[in-house]
Order: sequence, then structure tokens, then C-alpha cells
Amino acid sequence: MGLLASNDFKCNAAGRKFISERVQVNVQRPVEVDVDVFRKAEALGGLVPGDSFDYENAQGGISRLKVCSLYDLPENMTNPYLYCFGGVMTAPFYAMEVLRFYAKQTGKLLEFVSSGKEGNKGLFEKVFYREEGLVCKTEYDSYYAIMTKMCDPEWVYANYEPCEDDSTEGNLIEMYDFAVARGLDEVTYILVTGNPYYDKRLAAEWMLQLKSPRFKDVKVNLVMVHSPIFLTDSRIAVPEARISEIYLGYIAACLGPLAKDTITFEGKTSSAKPERYLMPGVQEADWEEFRDIIVNYSNMGWPDYQKILYGIPHEDAVANVLLSDLFAKTSFAPMDYDYGIEGHLYRYQYFLGDEYHGGDFLTYLRSTNNKRFFE
Repeated sequence: MGLLASNDFKCNAAGRKFISERVQVNVQRPVEVDVDVFRKAEALGGLVPGDSFDYENAQGGISRLKVCSLYDLPENMTNPYLYCFGGVMTAPFYAMEVLRFYAKQTGKLLEFVSSGKEGNKGLFEKVFYREEGLVCKTEYDSYYAIMTKMCDPEWVYANYEPCEDDSTEGNLIEMYDFAVARGLDEVTYILVTGNPYYDKRLAAEWMLQLKSPRFKDVKVNLVMVHSPIFLTDSRIAVPEARISEIYLGYIAACLGPLAKDTITFEGKTSSAKPERYLMPGVQEADWEEFRDIIVNYSNMGWPDYQKILYGIPHEDAVANVLLSDLFAKTSFAPMDYDYGIEGHLYRYQYFLGDEYHGGDFLTYLRSTNNKRFFE
């Protein structure tokens, strides 16, 4: 607490770096959470295929965000792009399932695009700040690299562009600018994050942002693909596919903001600067069920969530976040990701029964088996 006070209780990337340089944590704490909480967290933070939300767009009209499963995309999408992002290193496998079944059902090949540098306050510096390895450089570079292990590399990199922004808002701006650069009047982004708990937060923030005149030149349609919970007992798995400090951190970062700076779809708000729509189920939720995760595992979050939801004083909330950050940093090594992804690739390709070895990529996708990996 003395160190935090000496740095004015800063909780940004610089504040985290300040503490991590002065406090060494060399032990891992046991991660003990009732697995039933994961289902409850998915019910609160996720969305159900078939859900839809109407919202004002920058073109002066009304747009509709549609929610679907990995295996049932909407028909008649305008200029659709399979957009894989979110920082969860299992996301490409969810994207691959979307790609496979869209090809089977329509006979068409979706285009692929990714963005996102590193939006989690430096927690993954030692993972991405490397020049070698399957997971390195940036989040989006890692996604492209993983996809090439399953797909035609020429197809994967067809829309590759270096990204500049590293925030959640930055991802949307990157994708809007991508559509502008291609001269599109309208585009549909099929959002695949690999995160079962992220749907509502992402929808709440992006729908509100798309009302801004900043996005007036291209109509951006959103199709949100719900990624079901995927946890494996295998010891060779990335931290996002097993119960870990990182896994719980993602849940805390997804649920925590839902009640902060909200505005209703009718325009009612008590916030001076609304950041997201108030989504269904947020006000009625029993937030005590998620106290342990949000208070003790917010390694990617902000202290505000603890203050709003549980009345925890600012200084104590900052201490909880940065202590969680320290434990998260020591809970994994960079090679955990490389080994974990290789393990996931092996299991997924064994499931498919046939790897892509060249030739017509669409034909390959349509010839893969009809079994669903995430069911």
C-alpha cells in the first residue's frame, strides 16, 4: 500500500509496471472457483443465438445487431468479413468452425481479417513482445499465424494490414477505416472473439459508438457469434482454455464494466459520459455471485468496477487489481502459449481428420467432416 501511495494509486499500464518492477511474486496461488459460476457468468455476459438489438446508426437510421451460433450465420449479409479478435488465443478455432460451416452451407468462402495490438495493460508483454514463436508481436499477428496452421496462407493474409490502436474502441476504428480504404458503402463484420463472457460488453460499447458521426461514411453491420464455453482437462492448453488466473481475468474484465456509465436504448442515463448501452439482465443480476472473481481476479480490469458494484474504497480496489496483476504475470510463461496452441492444433486437426495441404481451399473446407467441435 505504501508503494501504491507513492505512485498516487495509478492503475494504468505505467502503474502496473511501477509495481511489477518493485514487487516480485514467485509463487502461484490456488485458483478455486465453483465451476457453476462460469455458466452464470456466461448467462450474464454472453448472448443467446437468436437475440437481436436495434440501435441508432451514424447514417441517421436504425441498425440491427444479430446474434448467432458458430454454425448458423444470417443470410444475405452485405460484404461479410470474418473478424477474429479479442485477445483469447482459442479464438481462431472458433473462427475456423464458422468458416467451415459457412462454406458447407453456402458454397462460399468468407474473407478473414483481424486487429488488436495488446489491450490488456501490459499483462501479456512477455508473450507478445517477442520476435519468434507462434504467439508473438501482437494479438492480431498471432491470430494470423495460428490461422495459417489450418488454412491457405494466401487466403489468411489477403486482408492483412498493420494495426495502430490498442484499445477496444481502437478495434472498431481499425475495422471502419479498413472498410473506408476498400471503398465500401456498407460492410458486415462477423465478430468472433472466442470469449463466452464478452458478448454483452462488446455489443453494448460498439452499438453506442456506431451512432457517432465518426462512422457516417460506411454503414457497419454487426453479427455477433457466441463462443460457447470451452475448457479442457489437458495440461497442454493455453491459459484461456483452462481454469487459470488469465481465464478468470477475462471474466472479470467482461462482466465488471456492464454496470458502469450506461445509457438505455431510450436515451436515459445518469452518467455524464455514457460508454455503453445498458444491456438486458445487468440491473437484475445477483452481482454477489461474481464478487470473488471481480474483486480478486481483475488482472485486466479497473478499480471502478469494484467501487460501483461492491462499494470498495478506491485505494483497496487498486490494490486488489494490482495484486491480481502480479499473480497473473507469474502464473504463465511465454512458451505456455506456444505449447498450448500446438496442443490445440493437434486436437483440432485430429478431430477434422484431414489437414489442409494445398489446393482449392473452399473445396477442402466443404470436404471436412460435418461434426461440430464446440458441441
